[in-house]
Amino acid sequence: MQTISTRSAFDLIKDTYDYETCKEIVEHGCVSGVAHDHIYYKDTLSFFDKYEDEMIEYITDTLGDETVESLWIQNTANIQGYKNDVTWSFIELVAMSVVDSDEIYAIQA
Repeated sequence: MQTISTRSAFDLIKDTYDYETCKEIVEHGCVSGVAHDHIYYKDTLSFFDKYEDEMIEYITDTLGDETVESLWIQNTANIQGYKNDVTWSFIELVAMSVVDSDEIYAIQA
């Protein structure tokens, strides 16, 4: 019997990467390998397949429709590349959110 996860992709990324790692992701991007649980296609593709709708919605809400379209165009005839790029873009946006919210909290404290 398969269990269905009720955790959101956003929460999962926040729980996977601590503040320092998020800061590294923001500064160097996922391509640098700092997103240790999402380096290889097997990891990014399975994450995409599980959370595609949430990730695309978050990227679109944050950056606009053009970003997802651009990722698609950059990966013409390469579905693995597209799925990887969407996953990495999502992780980078979540990392930005974590870093921004922590820095805002530090300023207010």
